[in-house]
Amino acid sequence: TMSDVNPQEFGALQADVKTLTAEIHLLRKEMADVTAMLNQGKGGLYTIIFAAGALGSIITMSVKKLFGD
Repeated sequence: TMSDVNPQEFGALQADVKTLTAEIHLLRKEMADVTAMLNQGKGGLYTIIFAAGALGSIITMSVKKLFGD
């Protein structure tokens, strides 16, 4: 019952819940930042792979033209 609840303990529990809620919000923000960085990195990786493929094909075409393959 409510009469069995210690007001000090209840207040401490409320403070703990507020602290945990703030930490969860911070973790959510940090995870969103991490996800954004990973997505940027993934885009950069795709750009590097595309550029390497394009450069490789240009080199291959040049070599074929030079040596008449």
